Amino acid sequence: MEKRFGLTIVEMLVTIAAASIVILATAIILVFGQQSYNRSWQQACLQRDASNTMLRIKQSIRNATSAQIDDDELGIKIFRPTGWIIFRFEPGQNDLRYQLEGEEERTLLDGKVSDATFEIDTSSHKTVTVGLELAKGYCTAKMKSTTLMRNAGT
Repeated sequence: MEKRFGLTIVEMLVTIAAASIVILATAIILVFGQQSYNRSWQQACLQRDASNTMLRIKQSIRNATSAQIDDDELGIKIFRPTGWIIFRFEPGQNDLRYQLEGEEERTLLDGKVSDATFEIDTSSHKTVTVGLELAKGYCTAKMKSTTLMRNAGT
């Protein structure tokens, strides 16, 4: 009897099938991993934008002497010793805009704002509550903060 070296056709097909399964599984893991990374990165960026925007609004409120909600409740005018600033939600454009006294209106957040609410405490008129909801793709970020106007009544 002769000794054979090498693989038979059946062994070769089984090896190719096993290798294909391993390669396919690796590709699926890489694709889903990349999608998960992209979603996580988008969520982190959205939360960063919400946090930075909320910080800017809160700093303006802290320095305020008084505040006034717009008639349509989509904006707030904050009166500060250095002049006023307006923050306004534009629902049709999903923008949050602001304007400093004597300057042009500017966009603070562009196309990401799904809702923004502004409330002034009716009993003390010294605290302002701001709610901010951002959405982009499958990601959302919601923040709500109540801030005391330190210069109110002065």
